[in-house]
Amino acid sequence: MNRIAGTSLALWLLIFAAAPAMTQDYDTANYRKTMIQLLAAAQDVARGRGVDLGVFDAVAESGDALYIAPLIDIAYFGRSPDASASVLGALHALAGAQLGWQGYFEWAGANDIALPPHYDEFKGLLLAAFVDTEFSRFFQPGIGGGAAINLVEPVWGGVTVDGISSLVNARQISPQEARDEGHQYVDFCRDGDCSYPAADELVFGLSFDGDSRAYPLRLLNWHEMFNDVIGQAPLYDEPAGDKVCDFRAPTAFEARARSAEGWALISGRSAGCPREGWLQLEHIQWLDDDGALDSLPDIAAGEAALERGIAGQVSGRPVMLAYCTLCGAGVLYDVNIADLTYTDVDGTLVELGDIALEFGSSGLLMRSNKLMYDRNTDTVWNAITGEPAFGPLTTSGVVLDVLPVVVTDWASWLAEHPDTSVLSLDTGFRRNYANGAAYSDYFNSADLMFPSWQQDTALIENKEMVFALRLQGEAKAYPLATIIPERIVNDGVGNTTVVIIAEATPEREFFEPGGAAVRAYARQDYTFVAGADDATLKSDDGRSWRISEEALVAEDGERLDRIGGHLAYWFGWFGFYPDTAVYGE
Repeated sequence: MNRIAGTSLALWLLIFAAAPAMTQDYDTANYRKTMIQLLAAAQDVARGRGVDLGVFDAVAESGDALYIAPLIDIAYFGRSPDASASVLGALHALAGAQLGWQGYFEWAGANDIALPPHYDEFKGLLLAAFVDTEFSRFFQPGIGGGAAINLVEPVWGGVTVDGISSLVNARQISPQEARDEGHQYVDFCRDGDCSYPAADELVFGLSFDGDSRAYPLRLLNWHEMFNDVIGQAPLYDEPAGDKVCDFRAPTAFEARARSAEGWALISGRSAGCPREGWLQLEHIQWLDDDGALDSLPDIAAGEAALERGIAGQVSGRPVMLAYCTLCGAGVLYDVNIADLTYTDVDGTLVELGDIALEFGSSGLLMRSNKLMYDRNTDTVWNAITGEPAFGPLTTSGVVLDVLPVVVTDWASWLAEHPDTSVLSLDTGFRRNYANGAAYSDYFNSADLMFPSWQQDTALIENKEMVFALRLQGEAKAYPLATIIPERIVNDGVGNTTVVIIAEATPEREFFEPGGAAVRAYARQDYTFVAGADDATLKSDDGRSWRISEEALVAEDGERLDRIGGHLAYWFGWFGFYPDTAVYGE
């Protein structure tokens, strides 16, 4: 299938055409044609072909500021001396300022500059021509009309579409299996330490409905995203017998028999579980056949089990972690969308029904923040806000809900959740998963890698870590340097009163985006102080509350739910929430 569908084939051919007539007719009132001529000239220069660069002079002489955006895009790629002089000269003439590429780019973002007609199509052609034809999927003609952002801001991040491979239902293993893997994959040892995970290394920890999982940052630094299904069901040695373990979603298994109407004999490989056991049917989601139950022999009736079973998995909650390594933010999202309906760019009504979106890396950045895309509709999303940036779902009203996740050290997570599973080193990809192997120089430097025009370092440095909350349309940042000494923070965001608990994580020889395990809970009208131990809080009415991943639980059973928040570099948060409140200021 041609993945540049929707882009005019004639325009595509123009990019690579060397016809002299193309560079002799400069009708700058025709934006579509002129932008293609600009792109063709830049391409010819990049390929070492002689070409007339007069189109840049014609654009400069036009005085038309609508050409600033496409010239900035071309300047990013056209960095040869000849092309650069022509492009920057035209930009100087139209913008009235003499800046380098980054200067023009940041100026354009800060001023929300106007875009010419057909700019969306042009940007897709440019990225397809210089990087990867897959980019055209995101820039179909007309997509800019409904965009929630200015399309000049997305910039190529140095990789192709899905060049940073997201993990999809990656294998989870038990802590004991993880220890064994660490000594199996000796290439990932650091300074002779083959522990996996190492006691002091950071993990993303999450827990829902009793299912706790750890995702080490040393793996996520390479993949920047996981799509997974959280949930588990008890596996029994026989129907209504003894429980032997919890079988986790979405591990695929084969059901080979049933017992009456309530049980299925399954064979599969889940973290810490034997390969065979009995599951209650109410926990099973059939993968291939909704009528699977009728196909299973009934052992209770004396029928023999199947040699080759029927595929299924344990039902659970689909989630996605968007990890922007550049802005230090790992945000966990609920990707279940009920009754998804949207209008495509061509006006077609599309009804997807109840669906779990699956996400990948677009290869694009905005203000040094990851732009991701969903593989269901090719909509491009902002990773730190959970909102569509441009594409089919931009006007759908869909926004992803933030779920609770914590960045903590493995030793603490394991002590608090001895039944946890952990992401296997066997991800199906070949990467150097040693501690500190990915982004170490960036994480341990004060410098940014890509432009981010919306910054404020008056009180907080760009790469200081904050805990970030957004509730009822209000945003608030809690600098770790402020809340770690306090440990327990009673505060409010919007109309929601919150209590935040911050526990410092061990210092290591190198930094990764972390520094404290921070959890937030709705506190209603209570005020909390430290309890009898680190696992409890005490409210102002004298009651003791147990700290759990999902809620604060009082001794009389009252619950105060956990609130979704995340860590981030200050610049990454401020870049999209410039009106954020800051705790302690």
